[in-house]
Amino acid sequence: MNALEQIAWAKEFEEVLVPPEMAGFGRRWVPPSKYAAGHEDCFQIELSLLLTTRRFMMREKCLENHRGTDRLVFLYHLDGRRTISPSTGEAVNLQKPTFVAYFHPKGVDAINQWAASQSETAMALGFDPQDPPRVVAEFSDQLAVLQDLLHHPAGRFSWIELPFCSEMEKIARSVIFRSIDRRFVHHYVSAKAKELLCITLDNLLSQGFVKSRTVLSMDEKLEYIKSILDSDLKSKLPICKLAEEFNISSRSVNKAFADRYGINTHDYRTMVRLSKAVDLLVKTTMPLKMIAYEVGYDYASNFCLAFKKHYGYTPKEIRRSGLLQHAAD
Repeated sequence: MNALEQIAWAKEFEEVLVPPEMAGFGRRWVPPSKYAAGHEDCFQIELSLLLTTRRFMMREKCLENHRGTDRLVFLYHLDGRRTISPSTGEAVNLQKPTFVAYFHPKGVDAINQWAASQSETAMALGFDPQDPPRVVAEFSDQLAVLQDLLHHPAGRFSWIELPFCSEMEKIARSVIFRSIDRRFVHHYVSAKAKELLCITLDNLLSQGFVKSRTVLSMDEKLEYIKSILDSDLKSKLPICKLAEEFNISSRSVNKAFADRYGINTHDYRTMVRLSKAVDLLVKTTMPLKMIAYEVGYDYASNFCLAFKKHYGYTPKEIRRSGLLQHAAD
């Protein structure tokens, strides 16, 4: 079976006739109409590289079983909610814009579950790690995150949540909500898939997800962690995960970070996020909900509580009065 046929074999939803612009290089599946509206499309980009897009709106609770095919997947979850429950390994809960990398081995089933009234907009790039796209093959030995996924015990569904940058999200949305003449769809989707793959690998490399991290000095490790906290405000990557990459405890990292910078990692991350929030409050008209998302908070209420605790004023009070105007200049 080729890659598209493997995916067709793995899926449970009904396959339907594709629109003309997908003929010859894509396939489409739909959930039962009783439970949901929408569809999932899969495009063949290279021999093993596939791009899938999903847009669902659930009327009732809906399940789909997906069989493992020994593929490594980069999942760009843009909107809505879904839970992936593998028969081995822990469940993945997708509730906000998230980038997840996972390996789905043969012999392992994973149940996708959506609750009634939930929706999902997502895109994924998947490939056989034994026959990866050329750009992945060139850099795979430098990416510890890929090695970690593939070196888990055999037969185990493994996944890692990673930083999701705005450029990755922008490209994914441009594919899902594309507006282009059908004669160019194949070329457009293929080009965007390769662009997204390059941006993703560049993001992983620039964020330090490389093997050489383990030979850095403690000061270099602290600078790397600080750069993550400074540059990716939306990242939910726990400090303990970063510490694990250096084979040291999160307690040691926190103590060393506080000794060097005079503040622990948790308080530093909060300070950086709220400082950026002040900048957005006084220099833009963005709604509070959007500002909260931009600085790494899932809910505006949590953002407002943290802001009031840190500054002594609510975000609305700051915006109305300009009390912290100097902090944003």
